[in-house]
Amino acid sequence: MNRERLLDVSDRWFGLLQRLYPPDFRDDMGCAVVETYRDRARDALNRGGIVGLAALWVRALFDSLRNGPGERMRPAVSWRRTGNWGRDAELATRRLLRAPGLVIAMVGTLTIGLGMFAIVYTFVQKILIEKPPYKDPDDLYFAWRDYGKIFDMKRGWLGGPDVAELQKAGGIIEGAAGIGRQLATLAGRDGTDAAEIAVMVVSPNLFDLLGVQPMLGRGFAPSEVGPNRPPIIVLTHDLWNRLGADRAILGSVVRLNGQPFTVIGVMPPAFGFFRNASLGPPQRADAFVPFNVHLAEVNPKGGSYAGLIRARRGASFASVAAAVGAVGRTIDARDFNSDGLRLYPTGLHSDLVAGVRPALVVMGFAGAVLVLVLMVNLGSVLLARAAQREQEFAVSRALGANGGAIVRASLFEGGLLGMTGGVAAALAAIWATHTLVALAPLDLPRREAIAVDWRIAAVVVGVGALLGVLAAIAPATWAARATLSSLLAAGAVRGGGGHGRMRRAMVVAQVTLSLVLLCTGGLVVRSFDRLLRADPGFRSEGVLAVRVPIPTQFVPDAADVIALQDRIEREFAAIPGVTGVSAASGLPLTAGASQNTIGIPGAPGNTGDGARDNPLVDILGARAGYIEVMGIRVVAGRAFDRVRRDGVREAIVDRAVARQFFPTGDPIGAQIPYNKQSLTIVGVVEQARLYDVHQDGRPQVILRAEDWGYRTLNFVLRATRDPRGVVPDVRSAVRNIDPRLALADVRTMEDVVGDALRRQRVSAVLISGFALGALLLAAVGLFGVVSGSITRRRHELALRLAIGADHDRLLRLVLREASTLVLAGMLIGAPFVFIVGRWLRGVLVGVSPLDPLTLFVVAAGLAAVTMIACYIPARRVLSIDPAQSLRQA
Repeated sequence: MNRERLLDVSDRWFGLLQRLYPPDFRDDMGCAVVETYRDRARDALNRGGIVGLAALWVRALFDSLRNGPGERMRPAVSWRRTGNWGRDAELATRRLLRAPGLVIAMVGTLTIGLGMFAIVYTFVQKILIEKPPYKDPDDLYFAWRDYGKIFDMKRGWLGGPDVAELQKAGGIIEGAAGIGRQLATLAGRDGTDAAEIAVMVVSPNLFDLLGVQPMLGRGFAPSEVGPNRPPIIVLTHDLWNRLGADRAILGSVVRLNGQPFTVIGVMPPAFGFFRNASLGPPQRADAFVPFNVHLAEVNPKGGSYAGLIRARRGASFASVAAAVGAVGRTIDARDFNSDGLRLYPTGLHSDLVAGVRPALVVMGFAGAVLVLVLMVNLGSVLLARAAQREQEFAVSRALGANGGAIVRASLFEGGLLGMTGGVAAALAAIWATHTLVALAPLDLPRREAIAVDWRIAAVVVGVGALLGVLAAIAPATWAARATLSSLLAAGAVRGGGGHGRMRRAMVVAQVTLSLVLLCTGGLVVRSFDRLLRADPGFRSEGVLAVRVPIPTQFVPDAADVIALQDRIEREFAAIPGVTGVSAASGLPLTAGASQNTIGIPGAPGNTGDGARDNPLVDILGARAGYIEVMGIRVVAGRAFDRVRRDGVREAIVDRAVARQFFPTGDPIGAQIPYNKQSLTIVGVVEQARLYDVHQDGRPQVILRAEDWGYRTLNFVLRATRDPRGVVPDVRSAVRNIDPRLALADVRTMEDVVGDALRRQRVSAVLISGFALGALLLAAVGLFGVVSGSITRRRHELALRLAIGADHDRLLRLVLREASTLVLAGMLIGAPFVFIVGRWLRGVLVGVSPLDPLTLFVVAAGLAAVTMIACYIPARRVLSIDPAQSLRQA
């Protein structure tokens, strides 16, 4: 085979190998590569003959197999195929990789800022926005009683007949269910201690109304209700896991209060049902059993049940309210002699989140403001970066590049930075959200669903990318609008006026947004500080609280119950380090009280108005010593004695009761008619708050627990050592007394106070974190502006020094310009502070939204921090040598 024939075969062989490369690579590089290969082929043929040429073919094959697929798999390939956008994206990536310091700083800032946004967005999305996992949740409503003129309770439980009437109403109301709740002692398994669980007692159609069926087994049949119902139970997924997660549990028996219940079903893991309460937080469930009564047959006067309604699909709230109101009028006329009872509905989802909505709205607002600050900060950095590349832009324009290419380059840089920060923020938020959920209140609605899923992560990454693109618009616009002559001039003498004005405007925007966010954070933190310093009416330090329920099935006789409680108290008192023991039916800050009306005939405070003279009060039962152990202050009279007087039922009232009925007199010895008995007032105390740390609730009446047969009491132990160290001895004492008894809600009273403040604490931490982040970003922005200004004006400043100005005067000049930006931002932000303050009224406690001290401290702090951020780079003026700077110019 002659030489030309061999070279022709070689060209054909290399042409086949080129097919391994993508078409755009062949279009761009093909001719040059082919010519290079031909030169090498001739050289190989001249030196080694056909053997040398064959060796070149083998090397070309291996090179093509290695590099061809790699070129096809490179991410930039698809971008290159789209034309200029692809090339710009690849070039932007390379430029950022050449500036690792900038990338690390900005991605770190975005990770923190967007991570905090991701946390808030997760809570807002899962609690406020995402609907509960029920069928058509917008058609589900809770129903409540408004007692109107009967007594002052606008949100009360339904009576059994109320639910029965709703069930047969028809029309708009397609179905209704009653929901009761009780605490039961679950017998331990395999040597474990007994535990207390929350059991929802429900109408059999509850699961059908919700549109959720058990994961294992079945729900309740319509016939499985009433006095003769079979003892059956459906477990939540959480309780099933606690019992061993055995799929063969169906048909087995669990014991509640010593009674056997057959397990017929297990709910799915996503099912979390809360019964909203008339007072206090929503109440969770561990298991479900059907009613052992027919609701239509119970006392209509009593309110004991939550009512759940499913309305016709798509029915308006007004039509549902009208249907429920009609049922209420029937009940009012039949059972209350038309005294004014009213029924009304509330949406299930909105009702459950009503307590946390104000705080989440404020946190959502703070997160949005922080994102704006991040965007402005990123825009300021990109603008500074664009200013540093003025010479590059000038050369590019001189070589034929248009404004569109410059815009695309800036947009890609901003978008890539934002997307990278968003990915890092989403990863950080996964851990942070898990931590915050562990610290959140147990009664937080949809607590089990709060987690960063892929949808939330995608939103955070998208927000990061969008934020980066929006931040890049300003520098991209500035660079694109600049003429070629101005860019060339700026390349020689740095510091175009448009660039400076734009950066200064961004700094003013950062100061404005930071002021708004700092004022919000300052007010929320001040409010939380007021809560921490509020007097709840008792001394929490050194007190351990435990609940010991005594089911009727264990101890039927009331006298034996009192004897058992006496024994428990003696055993607890014998624990080393315990100085006092007592018990009450409900503890402060737990909403653990019943309600009833009371009146004191002949009291000097009576007005003749039946509603006012018979107020609704909270009723508590307490044993002797409770007032002393809890550190509740006695205002008048005495607490309960250890010795009970025969035939006398004693009561202690709080100051609100004494003030209403005896505004100028002494209530001690007065008689209160109650449940066909007469209570003798023996003392007046300050109220130990049941609901809120910062304000009194309803008036309180404390009864002697032994007189009224309270079976479940919360024992309180005051100790000279750490109360948590007493817990093992308490468990051992209860186990020795009766191993069937459960020990529930074991916690210190300091923990009770902390739990009552958890929601406010999380809000204060997050919002103050947003505010400090915004302050840091504003300070960094000012630092950059002043530093860049001094760099660009170095020649001007040197000239001023040369003609007689001193360094201190120039320092004041630079600081005056910076302070003007800070003052402008604060003046612009002042009206927004006023507007936002009006939104904060629902979450502030004891603090005005326009609290002058808080706003002054915030403004002074912002001014101080930003001026320090300006002063540090401004000191570079002192190091300017006029002669050297003018020679370099």
